[in-house]
Amino acid sequence: MRLRFFLSQVLILIALSCSTSINQEVSSTEGREQDEIPEATATPEATATPEPTATPEPTATPEPTATPEPSERECLSKVPRQHLLGQLIMTLAYPNDFPLVQQLSKNHEIGFMGILGSPSRQELGNLNESSHHAPIPLMIASDEEGGRVQRLRAELGVLPSASVLSSVPLEDIEQMFLEYGKDLLDLGVSIALAPVVDVGQGPGIGDRSFSNDPQSVIRNAGAVISGFEQADVLPVLKHFPGHGRASQDSHFGLPTTPSIESLREVDLLPYQELLKDSHAVMIGHLVVPGLTGDLPASLSSAVIEGLLRNELSFNGLVLTDSLGMGAISDRWSIPEAAVMALSAGVDIIMISDPSQVSTLLDWLEESLEVGELKEEMVLNSAEKVFALKNVDPCHFLETIETEIN
Repeated sequence: MRLRFFLSQVLILIALSCSTSINQEVSSTEGREQDEIPEATATPEATATPEPTATPEPTATPEPTATPEPSERECLSKVPRQHLLGQLIMTLAYPNDFPLVQQLSKNHEIGFMGILGSPSRQELGNLNESSHHAPIPLMIASDEEGGRVQRLRAELGVLPSASVLSSVPLEDIEQMFLEYGKDLLDLGVSIALAPVVDVGQGPGIGDRSFSNDPQSVIRNAGAVISGFEQADVLPVLKHFPGHGRASQDSHFGLPTTPSIESLREVDLLPYQELLKDSHAVMIGHLVVPGLTGDLPASLSSAVIEGLLRNELSFNGLVLTDSLGMGAISDRWSIPEAAVMALSAGVDIIMISDPSQVSTLLDWLEESLEVGELKEEMVLNSAEKVFALKNVDPCHFLETIETEIN
């Protein structure tokens, strides 16, 4: 029994010894395996992806520079010269000349017509109808002073003369000419060659003047002007610088007025008080001592540019009395006088017969070409006429170019 006990103890010891050796080997092997596992290589930090280079904005194509619209003056300077010069002509005409007037207007050879004789409503209606749709209309003027100088009395009734009107209350005069002005417009007449603002009742004037007193002239003529203005009729003050005390009737010869010093004290007072740029002025065929030399006022720059434009600061339309009157025709031809008048500063020349227009236009064009007539003055006058007619020169130029092409 002791032997078996002893052997069992030995076997247990041997078993324990083997178990310890195996554990030590396993432990040693595990250690080696851990030593042999390489350390993980550190993952290199990712290289930052470079920001993409911004694609440059495409250069904007510049907007084409807009061609500036031409000014009215630039357009006016391109209008054929004959058409411009035609707008500076007023021809007087009897009803039997109206067909010729219609043709001249259609061809842009005249800008204005003044009535002679006593046309009927129908005759005036036909004349106006022909120019109603024209690119630049014909404007019709008429002597409507009252009394013995009243072209349309047959259609519109009789007006009193200026000398009679001077005793009528001013408000009644104003109302009378307001109503009369409306009647004129109904007939297609938009310019009244009135009132007479001459002081005095000398040859050629007589009862056409309100008074020998400039203050009476100012009051009464002012009422006439106010009535016409309210009716949208253009009043024309006449005969600058004063025919009332002149030596003779300018229809038959060249009159002489008192000296310029005397005119300043009397005859010029109505113009100083009444004149506005919205009016027009008719220049008389009058020699003024101390101012015009031996020229009539209508051909004198001293009167038109010096006295009227500069001294009285008037910038409105200026027209001549008829160049067919004896004061002019005794000494100059119509074309010669027309060039002299335009060169002196007149805007509109008045002739007595539409049959004279073609010859006159040829003469004016030639005078412009050789420099006798200044282009700047023609353009200045044409600019006023286009403004009066409310016509855009650029639109008119387009129309003309279309007609030519």
